[in-house]
Formats: sequence, C-alpha cells, structure tokens
Amino acid sequence: MSWEDEEKEKGMTRRDWVRFGMAAGALGALGGLGGLVTGQLLPPPLQFTGEIRETIQYTKFPPTDPTADLWWNPRAGTPVKAKDFDKEWKGATGVWRGLFQNNQWIPGTGYPCLIIRIKRESTYFTEPPASAVPAKLPEGFKLYFDDPTLDPANNGTRIIVLFDRCVHLCCYPGWHVINNPPPDRGYVVTPPTYAVFGENPVYCICHGSQYDPMLLIVETNPKNDALYVGAERVHGPAPRALPVIPVKSQGGILVGGLADPAWYIYC
Repeated sequence: MSWEDEEKEKGMTRRDWVRFGMAAGALGALGGLGGLVTGQLLPPPLQFTGEIRETIQYTKFPPTDPTADLWWNPRAGTPVKAKDFDKEWKGATGVWRGLFQNNQWIPGTGYPCLIIRIKRESTYFTEPPASAVPAKLPEGFKLYFDDPTLDPANNGTRIIVLFDRCVHLCCYPGWHVINNPPPDRGYVVTPPTYAVFGENPVYCICHGSQYDPMLLIVETNPKNDALYVGAERVHGPAPRALPVIPVKSQGGILVGGLADPAWYIYC
C-alpha cells in the first residue's frame, strides 16, 4: 500500500494535507502572536509552487523581552540540528512542513512548533506505552528525539517538538521568552519541569495556559474525536494537552513525521 493510499484510509490524502497545511500556515501568519477569533474559518486552499520540506526550520521570534535569550533568531530559515541544543532546557521556535521557493522559506507557511531540550531521565518523565499511542508513527520516527550519546556528560539529549498552537484559542505558546506577567503557579497537575527542575513550563501568555513537556499523555481532540499524544496541560484555561510532532534525526537534522493529521486540526 502506498503512502497516498494509507492517507486515503485516514480520510485525507498527502495532497489534501499539504493544502491544509498551507492554509493553516497562512492563517497563522495573520494571527500573529494573539488569539484568533472563535469560529474563524480557514481560508480556501492556496495555489503555490515550490516544495514542502519535512525538516524543521528555525523561525525568528519577535524580541518582546530584552532579557530573553533568542539565540536562534540569527539561524532563522536554516534546519534545526539536535546538536544546537547543547544545554538542558534550551528551546527555540521553528516551522515544520514549510513551503520553500528558490531555497527560501515562505513566511506564514507550514506548522509553527516549539523545540525544547528537556532533562533526559526516567523518574519524572512520562510517556504512553507504545501500545497506547493512538496512531502508527512513520517508520523511524518517535514521539521525541532521544540520543544517549549526544552530550553523555548529561546522560544524553532528549528533545520534544510541540505544535505551537494553544488548544484554548490557538494563540502561540512560548518557551522561556515572555515571563511578564509571570506564569500562575496554581497548577491542576504538578509539573516536574517547575516543581523538580525549577524551569517554567510551556507558557501561553495570552490567557495563561501552561503545558509540561516532561509529561506526555494521550488525549482526545474534541474537534474530530481523534486520540493524540501531547504535553499535559498543567494550568488552564486550556482544557487538554498540546500535541507533539513526532521526530527523527536525519544527518543530525530534526525531521518531523506525520502520525495523523487529525492531531493538529483544531484551529
């Protein structure tokens, strides 16, 4: 069975998925850093030329906080490499499945994502067993990047990639880039990222939602009843987890993999 046939069984072909990605990317560009209007519809499929890249590319983050370390901004438009995350809790913004024309990324295309190196340990990190993952991952892909040989002094490197659209109102959560006002600590689930390691969880400053990248769980997308894996919501008003983007390393570059498009269709 071809990749296209497999996608037809899911109700969406690769071509349909690409068109949806282009439309969602364009909508994201219009949304900026704020929330979208409830019920706002996606624009019609776009006509385009170029290539959709599965590699995750860096994107520039607006310098809203002069104290934030936006180390990746000069790398905007280049592939994300696992070795770039040479410290625990280092993060960046990026785009997956972006459109490239003449080797240049077209802003507003693809899917925004957060790339976060978390602590590689097994006491507090949780993930669903393989039998509970609700979609077959493409061959070679995992829910996160994990390499015990990369930075062995710190027990290796583990990197989580999250879809950067809040499940509350589709704003853009951040990782250690905006902390004013500071995140509320009235957690509904104790986040090991903060409680154990003293690091703020993923924080959507628009309405205060927070997600812990150390806690991967299975949730249901109410827009289509699809089960998916995401970083657990530890503070509302978000009602559920933030979806992960499965990844693998290809020549040291992080590549995103499509498990089920329904994981990301909710904005």
